[in-house]
Amino acid sequence: MHRVVAAFVGSAVFLSTLVGAQVGLSATENNVETVIPARQSVQIPKSVYRIKTKDKVAFITIDDGIYKTENSLAYVKANKLPVTAFLSSWTIKDSKKYFNEFTQWGSVQNHSATHASFAKKSTDLDHEICYVQKRYAKKYNWHPWMLRPPYGAGQDSQAVRRMGEKCGVQQIVMWDASISNGKISYADSKLRPGSIVLMHFSKNLKKDLKLAVKKIREAGLEPANLDDYLPRINNVPAMLSVRSSVRPSVRAGLTQPAR
Repeated sequence: MHRVVAAFVGSAVFLSTLVGAQVGLSATENNVETVIPARQSVQIPKSVYRIKTKDKVAFITIDDGIYKTENSLAYVKANKLPVTAFLSSWTIKDSKKYFNEFTQWGSVQNHSATHASFAKKSTDLDHEICYVQKRYAKKYNWHPWMLRPPYGAGQDSQAVRRMGEKCGVQQIVMWDASISNGKISYADSKLRPGSIVLMHFSKNLKKDLKLAVKKIREAGLEPANLDDYLPRINNVPAMLSVRSSVRPSVRAGLTQPAR
């Protein structure tokens, strides 16, 4: 499935039109050469595209954080929708209240500091990954333990995984479906139990959220909290271990979506 999704990663280029970033990078372009102290092995596993579960659940993940629309927040709150927000730190100035409310049934996770590609040799992985870990711990009283590389690039490189391990990341999360501007794309034709759906904090987020809920339910699934299902890796250094008291475990899905 990973070979299929490599071509599918183009859905993550939403941000490029806003920051002028060079995109078109495949998820297989892992030519990262950041120098990190050598270790015998990397404990963080390779990236996950779908959760292995028999539960009839799927996971809504939203990237970046540029647009902070009130109607999408209202929709999430009305439905108690579990959302995992992969935020880039440069987009979230003075937005603590907004994202805390948006993710109160989910979690805030790491999507880099400046949205630089992890596949570029010039990218400072320490800044892009570790700075965000520390900043979010202070800003949200929540220690991220998942990482989603911008554009889905460099996600399985040794350098990225070692740097993540150094800073308390335990899982690198990709996706097997994406929704943008009211349209859905699949890696392998449909949503399945454990599917991870990618969206962005866009002007049309409410429209995309409603479609996500509709398609998840049509597949016989319910939205669930990724934080409840994705396993932590016990042998990764607990530099920034998650405080379970900060956010309750929520497995309940929606009842009936609010309009």
